[in-house]
Order: sequence, then structure tokens, then C-alpha cells
Amino acid sequence: MSALLEVDRLQVAYGGVVAVRDVSLSVEPGQVTAVLGANGAGKTTTLLGISGLVRARAGSVAFDGRSLLGMAPERIARLGVAHVPAGRGIFPGLSVADNLRMGLYGARRDGSADGLEAVEEVLEAFPILRERRTQAAGTMSGGQQQQLAIGRALVQRPRLLLLDEMSMGLSPTVVADLFVLVRRLARQGMAVVMVEQFVGQALKVADVAVVIEQGSVVAAGPPASLSAEDIGAAYLGGDGHAAARLPGASRDARQQVPLSLAGVDVRRLERLAAARGRTADELAQELLEQALLEKTPSGGTS
Repeated sequence: MSALLEVDRLQVAYGGVVAVRDVSLSVEPGQVTAVLGANGAGKTTTLLGISGLVRARAGSVAFDGRSLLGMAPERIARLGVAHVPAGRGIFPGLSVADNLRMGLYGARRDGSADGLEAVEEVLEAFPILRERRTQAAGTMSGGQQQQLAIGRALVQRPRLLLLDEMSMGLSPTVVADLFVLVRRLARQGMAVVMVEQFVGQALKVADVAVVIEQGSVVAAGPPASLSAEDIGAAYLGGDGHAAARLPGASRDARQQVPLSLAGVDVRRLERLAAARGRTADELAQELLEQALLEKTPSGGTS
């Protein structure tokens, strides 16, 4: 099957600061691609470059064989690319129903029979949104707002869905439901590219993982082909070598593996946790649960 999205050597800069240096990836219809890496690695900027919200400096982005570079974001959306940004980006003062209508308006389908059918499909997928149709979106819980943000994208009936940190700040139950939704959308033929902090969950639903470090792809392939070193190094830093050493690690990144952390790596973990607004213990627990880190057996170095 030919790729629906082709990104080749993408480079994006903010003024003189290059945020994405060299990112290449391809996504087929029905495929879920997880984009992984530490804060500041260039993951969000990669999605912004694809959807046209930030102009690329170099490289190419093609959707269904058509170049997206230089195209206005609204035109890209009408081609079938929907972007759910980090932070949800809903209209808090508008009702749930009006937020969904804004998705239709952007796709030029507001008031059409097809648009009404798309809204009904979203309300079937997210029953809480039907229940809260007249409620101001900003008064709902974080999980409900995230469902609305995704629903607003889905009413456009996109062929490619870009999800940026959809699980941020949500309860584990809501996160699990959203990952089930992602897998279901892929089975229906939608291509999905997601930037995700819950690495273990992302690897379970992803067909391909792309690991970005300092704006460049450092590893890519099916999750089973990536080692925990591949991913751990991107999150904890390192100059060509994994800062996190995983003794005897399986090559399958979905499996849990033992880990020894040197003091310098503990400090990196603390800095990463602070950047994410978490404690080091919370982040370490998340990494443990998501198949990146596990406590070293007794007798290991610390």
C-alpha cells in the first residue's frame, strides 16, 4: 500500500532557532505512527509543519501525492488533514454543539446532510458530548474537553488525524478509552500520527514508532524493532549513546526491562520531570509503567 503522508527531511525554524532539523516519516492509510521524544525534541513542531500551522524551512511534506508546503492550513484541512493540538484548543465560551459546528465550518460542510451525519457519528462515539450538547465547553472536565477536541476534528471526516499529547492531564481510564478509539479509527482506514507522553500505551497501538532527539529522527520502525535504549536515550539524553543503560534489555520496546541509573541520569530525570510539571517520582513511575524503566534488581548499581 502506498503512503498517504510522506515527510522527507523536514526542517522547521522559529526565527533563527531550528526546532526540527531532519525529520522523515511516512504513514499509510489505517496506520498509527507514534512520534516519541523528550520535551523540546521537535515532536509538536513536526505536526505543526505537516498541518501548515508553522511554515517549513526545508524538506518536503506530501499528502496523497500533493505537496503541502506553502499551503494555507485551512486548505490542508480541507484536503483531509485534521490536527488536534496540545492543550485541546476548544472554544471554551461556545457550547459543545457549536464547537462541533466550528469543525464543520472549517471543512465547509456546516448545514449539509453529510455534516449532520458526521456530527451524529461523533455523538455516538462520545455519548457524554450528546449529554452536554448545550453546555459551555470550558465548564466540562479535562477528559470531556479532550473528547470534544477530537470530536471536532472527526466531524471533518479526515483521512489523516494528527494528535498532539491527547492524554495530557487525563485520568488513566480516559486515556485508555482514547487509545481504544485511535485503534478503532485506524481499523476504519484513517491514518493517525500521534505525539504521546504515555510511551507504553502508544507503542501498544502504534504500527510504527519514530523517535526524535534534538529535531532529528534517531530511530524508527515497528515497535518490536526498537530497543528500550533507542527510546530511553531520547528521553534522558546522550550523545550517540544511551544515557540510560538497560542491562540485558530485550529488543522489544514493549517489554519491561531492568535499569541502572547513574547520578547524572537521575538529575536528567529530575529536569525532565520539572519541564513536564511532575515530580521525579511521578515521572519515573510513568516510565516504569510504560515499558521504559523498571527498578534494577538488588545488587545493581545506583
